[in-house]
Amino acid sequence: MFKQHSKAMMIILIISLLFSCNNNSKVKIYVSWPVGEGLPHYQWEKGDLKPTGIEPAFIERVLEEAGLEYEYITDLALQKGGDPRMYSITTGRADICIRGMTINENRKRFVLFTNPYYVDGLSALVRKSDSLKTQEDLVGKNVYALEFTTAYPWAISNMPNSTVMTYSEFDTAFVKPESLLLKNEIDAYIMDKSFLNYIEQFNPSLEVMERKFTEESIGIAVSKNRPELVEKLNTAMEKLKESGEFNKLLKGLL
Repeated sequence: MFKQHSKAMMIILIISLLFSCNNNSKVKIYVSWPVGEGLPHYQWEKGDLKPTGIEPAFIERVLEEAGLEYEYITDLALQKGGDPRMYSITTGRADICIRGMTINENRKRFVLFTNPYYVDGLSALVRKSDSLKTQEDLVGKNVYALEFTTAYPWAISNMPNSTVMTYSEFDTAFVKPESLLLKNEIDAYIMDKSFLNYIEQFNPSLEVMERKFTEESIGIAVSKNRPELVEKLNTAMEKLKESGEFNKLLKGLL
């Protein structure tokens, strides 16, 4: 009886230790591959050990408030096609991803989401000289959207009389859509308005359409293998809201 009791206690101890190690391990974050950029959200400059920008600063503060240590994924292989943000989590490389991810039912099949940390929506970046002001003005035009974002399927479904293009037409995933606009290779770039507003600041010949085509809740994606992180992140975000720090951290997006 004593041996059986000791054996049972040993099994319980081992399970407890494994559980403790899992919960105390660093939270692995995917934002981008090194030298990737999507300002004002994130930027990973060459030689830096981690990304900077609004979202990296925000998630670091949230994790700090939650009492969790973290590390960034630095060597995720770039996949041509597909969503690297989802890929990072579904392959087990990352525990969470924060990079302007719209919460939708399709993504919920593969990942968990925290409560939204801001609300955005799709709009279009166009040339000022073209005087394109509304979605209707894009009929018959060449519009560009990144294939792995919600902008691409939305454009396919809602702009049947426009030519919807993505990076495959330009044989690279690193092309800057605003450069295509400036070279007259496309007529509009469809993306989250917060991204487009930032690009507009540095391109005086371009402008963002005033109205949003959609309204989308943006959340932190979490691995289904780490469900406990959802509550911890939500609780930490609520604390930051109560202190007033939440809005200050996201000032450039809200």
